[in-house]
Amino acid sequence: MITIRSNKVRWVISGLLALLILFGTYRNVFSLAAFLIMGLMLVFCDKETNLLQIFFIMPLANIFKMSVDAQSFFTIVILAYVVLHMVLPRKATLIVMLFAFYIIIGQLFSGEFHLFRTIKLICNFLFLSSILNDKVSIKDKEVFFSYIIGNLVSSVFGLFDSSYFKIDNYIGAKEISSSVDGGVVARFTGLYVDPNYYAVGIIISLCLVVILFYKKELNGVFFVAMSISFIYFLILTYSKSAVIMLILPFVLLIYMFYKEKKYFAIIASIFLVIVVVMLVFTGWVDAFDIVIERFTKSETADGVDINTLTTGRFDLWLMYSEYLIKNIDIGFFGGGIAFSLLEGVAAHNTYIDLFYYLGVFGGLLLLAILFTISEQSRKIDFKRNIMNYSVIICIVIMYFFLSELFYFDPPFHIYLAIIVLNTPMGITKNDNGYKENQPRYSVV
Repeated sequence: MITIRSNKVRWVISGLLALLILFGTYRNVFSLAAFLIMGLMLVFCDKETNLLQIFFIMPLANIFKMSVDAQSFFTIVILAYVVLHMVLPRKATLIVMLFAFYIIIGQLFSGEFHLFRTIKLICNFLFLSSILNDKVSIKDKEVFFSYIIGNLVSSVFGLFDSSYFKIDNYIGAKEISSSVDGGVVARFTGLYVDPNYYAVGIIISLCLVVILFYKKELNGVFFVAMSISFIYFLILTYSKSAVIMLILPFVLLIYMFYKEKKYFAIIASIFLVIVVVMLVFTGWVDAFDIVIERFTKSETADGVDINTLTTGRFDLWLMYSEYLIKNIDIGFFGGGIAFSLLEGVAAHNTYIDLFYYLGVFGGLLLLAILFTISEQSRKIDFKRNIMNYSVIICIVIMYFFLSELFYFDPPFHIYLAIIVLNTPMGITKNDNGYKENQPRYSVV
């Protein structure tokens, strides 16, 4: 197996793959070339090299295909990684295979079968289980950087749509009416089909940027540049939940300053936020004006309309919940992962989706998988702080408003959550008791 130890060489390959995928929206031969390069790497390169490239190209998955309507090459890449590099202990293998048997049988009983969704879901959990249980020598910060830069590249490429790069054909245009610009405004989605799904990766990336900065594995210039870039792209989504979730990386930043006893930095950060908020509410920032308008639309004479505030989601949650209560067999066993949507509309809630498609029994199998792989993953005896829980907090909250179950992202989000949970950032136990963890200094 070939091991690429040079970061420069690895990033050159990443850049080449990204450009080929981008040009693939113009001529599909470029997408095919990117797929062939990735295929050769999967066969001839070591697992660490492949894993970093997979984390990098994941945010580009929606345009990594032969045509607009074709299945993404990324699904095949994950399948190939599982076949070529899967390492699973017997207990995890048995639970994942039981889950695979369950979702296949469920579809056969329902009379509806979705082949690619079945392959994707099974491969996602085999992939997640494998990379968490495999003893690879990859450093956590390298995975974090691959994911962060992948999201940054995805965001930049999202600005490139033109007559040459036909990205909008792949992701569609999301528009909302607004009185701020006197008509309709387009919501930025990066290379995702929906701005809210795109926003999850951006918030996670911001949390990882703060964590790397705290661990002194990212210098100040890159920290500021990346943070400003991600916040800029996030604002362009005009997503209410995404703007609210910006509180999370800000709290991490304040916590970092507090731990480092940089009290002036805390005061300066809070003052800067107050200034920004004042500018927003005085109409100096148009993008925020649109977000504020979306919030104020939920206000009525009787108070806040929860359904409008959640952009119609609350009524959908009620509809799906009432259906599951009336159809207890569906609630317990699920309707199968190919089950039709109620009134042709998704629930926009991952937790409701678990009951609707998989039922209580399928949900318990998923929890068993997550428990098993997290239990067998790397454990370090140390006292955790809010930074360790940041990615988990992000997933738990934002998945409540999204139907993430069948997307590419969940195994990557869960992997990052578990790795961050097990990354020492505060007090580590040694022979002399608990000692403050001293992060090492480096630059990008």
